[in-house]
Amino acid sequence: MRQPVEENRMEAGAVIGQEGMPAREAIMEGKACSLTKRIMTVSPFPERMNSLLHLLTAECFDLFSLHDLNKAFVSSLQPELIIYDATPNPLTPDAVDALHAAMTQTSHINGASLLFLVHEDARVMASSIPRHAELLVWPSSPQDALHQVNRMLGEWKAPDQSAYHFKDLSVDLKKMAVYRGSERIELTKTEYDLLLMFLTSDGAVLTREAMFDAVWGSQYFGGSNVVDVHIKTLRRKLKDSAVTPSYIATVRGAGYRLVEERSN
Repeated sequence: MRQPVEENRMEAGAVIGQEGMPAREAIMEGKACSLTKRIMTVSPFPERMNSLLHLLTAECFDLFSLHDLNKAFVSSLQPELIIYDATPNPLTPDAVDALHAAMTQTSHINGASLLFLVHEDARVMASSIPRHAELLVWPSSPQDALHQVNRMLGEWKAPDQSAYHFKDLSVDLKKMAVYRGSERIELTKTEYDLLLMFLTSDGAVLTREAMFDAVWGSQYFGGSNVVDVHIKTLRRKLKDSAVTPSYIATVRGAGYRLVEERSN
């Protein structure tokens, strides 16, 4: 029997596939995984990182694996560390160019540490990477990589961001509470996740497929129209109008986006 939508959530230790889809859970014999730190891996060729992914999962990290970096996912999942595959590929065969491209793709990251997996030739760029980033020549020993990951996470400090504000809406991230002015709005976990995606999207259009994959994942066998149903209930609770929206606008043929704040 298919699980209800609200119960079909990502579990701790789940590995996420392309665009945030859950792929499997860590199965630990005789060892229970407690709450731990979140790691996101980004690579169009995840098989290059299989040994490291297996080791991180076995070590009980909350692991999310993406094929492409998605800013909305980074903001909503809030990983402490992002492991980014900056090794050469068919589009950027030069090691230095591949690292340059990776640094450009991650330039907006400010709430997580970065570990770039690079070819040996890219080490000449070591002095040019951001302060919150490090390099690791790959392929390498997964155990050596684990030591570096543990050290970086040990030095990691949580960002000061504890709330989001948009117009008269505010979200308390610690309490997972949403307010319009002083009035608390009771949302389901799914509605809360969707709202957070909008608030962290910088106004970008979010497709139904991207929202579906991020919130429900591949283990839920439903159509992307389930997104429309939940957007409708979210709008109703926010007292928003689909015709003259204040918060969430429909982009015909594409998806939804946050309504821009008008300057006075």
